[in-house]
Amino acid sequence: MFALYLIMLVLVLLKPVEAFAPELAGLRIAMVLSLLVFALALGSAMRTGEMAIRGRHVLVLSGLTASVVMSQVAQGWLGGASQAFTDFMPSVLLFLTTVMVVTTMSRLKATCTLIVLCMVALSIAGIAAYHWGFMVQDLVIREGSSSAVDHLAVYDGTLAPAHDRTGTSLWRIRSWGFLSDPNDLAQMIVVALTVMFGARMDGQGVRNLLRIWLPAAILVYALWLTRSRGGMLGLGVVLAYAMLQRTGPVRAGIVASLFALAAIATGATGGRGYSADEASAGGRIDAWSEGLTMLGHNPVFGVGYGNFTQHHAYTAHNSFVLAFSELGLVGYMFWLALLVLAFRELAVARRMSEPESDEARWARLLQFSLVGFLVCAVFLSRSFVPTLYLLLGLCYACWHCAVKASLARDWEAPIEDGAPGPALLAEAPVRWVGLTVAALPASILVLYAVVRLQHMGGG
Repeated sequence: MFALYLIMLVLVLLKPVEAFAPELAGLRIAMVLSLLVFALALGSAMRTGEMAIRGRHVLVLSGLTASVVMSQVAQGWLGGASQAFTDFMPSVLLFLTTVMVVTTMSRLKATCTLIVLCMVALSIAGIAAYHWGFMVQDLVIREGSSSAVDHLAVYDGTLAPAHDRTGTSLWRIRSWGFLSDPNDLAQMIVVALTVMFGARMDGQGVRNLLRIWLPAAILVYALWLTRSRGGMLGLGVVLAYAMLQRTGPVRAGIVASLFALAAIATGATGGRGYSADEASAGGRIDAWSEGLTMLGHNPVFGVGYGNFTQHHAYTAHNSFVLAFSELGLVGYMFWLALLVLAFRELAVARRMSEPESDEARWARLLQFSLVGFLVCAVFLSRSFVPTLYLLLGLCYACWHCAVKASLARDWEAPIEDGAPGPALLAEAPVRWVGLTVAALPASILVLYAVVRLQHMGGG
């Protein structure tokens, strides 16, 4: 079952059928395999009684799924409700399969390793497309003047973007499927860059060079070639967050500043700035403003799942805005609850685990990955994509593994300074409801303040 799960992830992330055998796309091989693995995982979970979620996760996911359907029902379109359910199901199935299959640390490590390997493979393909024209029509997009094509060098009959010296076009690498946008590829590269350090081995310089630093260099260069501002910002925030936890705010600020200067100096954003006065950034804030207006007119169930572009020329360019504008406050609460639960449970996993244990290390790395993903999501409409629910499933799986390890330790171990023992921590409820309730208005108010400040500034 686990081997089939890994094969399914390869099909989901690499999209080999779409890339090399599009004539087989009608067979829906990935979907058929996904349903098979889900059925096997469900049977295994029912037989053994083990899965990486509890009643609260089922409640929140069920509430979110119901909100997706109700958002269309509230618009008076039953056919749209059925379509919304069908569109959201791949993400739900991937999440449920993950939490039913990944129930041990060895499986968690193997799954994260596979994700890293897939992203390295996609990065190498993108780099080859950029420099040597490998499948350039699929793996590179051009933004700018079409006249630049006339000045490109030709490599084996294809255009090689690296040879463009005109400066009139911005070339950005991408992948297939739901990673066909450079920003989505950058987002998953940030996730891979954080979890890959779970393979680091103390005192093994040569092995770390091959297992960590060489793949990291490939991923960072591919991230640079995506020219994704959100991706670079996400990586910078992860670095600063990691330094904040290890060394304090001063060094974290220094690292963040140096990273920002390096990104600007190397042209990582393709010459585009982060200012709200810049055209595309200003367009994003306009979309956020429209999303707030949609929420004001449809506060309970939103304008309907997938309906944002029916009310605005462009998508929301913000996962939080997309969630509350399309699903309303009810759906947004359940969507936020999934994120809050992941952060809270990873924090509990770190507390209950021994400091140098695998559980503590992976809880920390997945925390960093989720931070990086969500920073990128501030600039992307990715509230319902499979990659988010895969990552959330891995976060819950890590918490589950930490609980098992904690309960397996000696309950009679001495407790210092009156602190609760591992077993008590494992059995204690995760406090998430109050934080979710607080995060709901706070996140909306922050976005409202950003929009208002932009409008007051004359943007």
